[in-house]
Amino acid sequence: MPGPTKEGALFARTRRTAWAAIGLALAAVAALALACGGEQGETPAGQVPTTPGVIALRAGLNDPQDVNIAVLEFLPESITVPVGTTVEWRLTGPEPHTVTFLAPGQRPPTSEQELPPFFAPTPPTGPYDGTAFVNSGLQPLGPNPVTFQVTFARAGEYNYLCVIHPGMTGKVTVTEDARQADSQQEVTRRGDQELQQWLQEGRAAKQRLMSQQPRRTANPDGTTTWFVEMGTTTEHTDVLAFAPVPATLRAGDRVTFVNDSGAPHTATFLDGRSAPSPDSPEVGQVVPGPSPQVLNAQSYFNTGLLPPNAPPGNAPPEAARSFTFVVAQPGRYTYVCLLHVPSGMAGTIEAQ
Repeated sequence: MPGPTKEGALFARTRRTAWAAIGLALAAVAALALACGGEQGETPAGQVPTTPGVIALRAGLNDPQDVNIAVLEFLPESITVPVGTTVEWRLTGPEPHTVTFLAPGQRPPTSEQELPPFFAPTPPTGPYDGTAFVNSGLQPLGPNPVTFQVTFARAGEYNYLCVIHPGMTGKVTVTEDARQADSQQEVTRRGDQELQQWLQEGRAAKQRLMSQQPRRTANPDGTTTWFVEMGTTTEHTDVLAFAPVPATLRAGDRVTFVNDSGAPHTATFLDGRSAPSPDSPEVGQVVPGPSPQVLNAQSYFNTGLLPPNAPPGNAPPEAARSFTFVVAQPGRYTYVCLLHVPSGMAGTIEAQ
């Protein structure tokens, strides 16, 4: 059965570099979002709904206790079901994912230009036998969970992936012997067990991010440049939070946002405006101009998309992943990441 090739797995590990294209493509596919499933209310961990003939699992999950922490795994990663079973993936969000089964010989996208077809849903036209491309599309595109279903027609192994998150792969083993299959209770139990592991991993990473001493340099004019980390990434999670700006920041100091995570981000000062949606071209626009910029509390400022520190060994240099603001006046300045507003990625500068 089709599954990610070695080339595809390598590409998946660098998938987060494609968020610029994702943002521009979301608007085009938003109208198709519900084609792959209905909206449902929030389902807490451990309470996956059950339907006869359906096995349900989760496709990623933001921490119920801390929306900043996004688990980038199918929960559980592998299941075994009888022939004829319908598998249902719950895409809860707010961090979106895809459930993507590649056709034989098909490879994942290898450039941003090839990504848009993967954002729109391509649901199965009937029982699935592994000979066609089947895809949830990028989900959810709004605040409500979405479901995606595939009914498996014949025995075998079916591999699938999320095209925008590295290492997020899954497998459905379909068996003719129902005695070898997982019950819904077993799928839920394993999913919860894996979830707890990844939540602990993400929570520990956030604790390290938020408690670390910020890097700083002394400038010749007596001011200080403070470096703020834009999130962090683990093997199974993204922490969608800014490291805090130190309380000792003084007017005249500089703040340099540095993206060392595995996901792209912005640092955007909205000046009381509503945040544009991730599909807006504004997300990628550098406003009012290139780094460094003198910050004020009356204007809109946006770094544009700062690329991730990926792929390993071949990431953009830190200068390309950074943006500096001069905090010339005392005051309180709030900012967000436009890509991850639903995940609560926001921060504050308080200059004395």
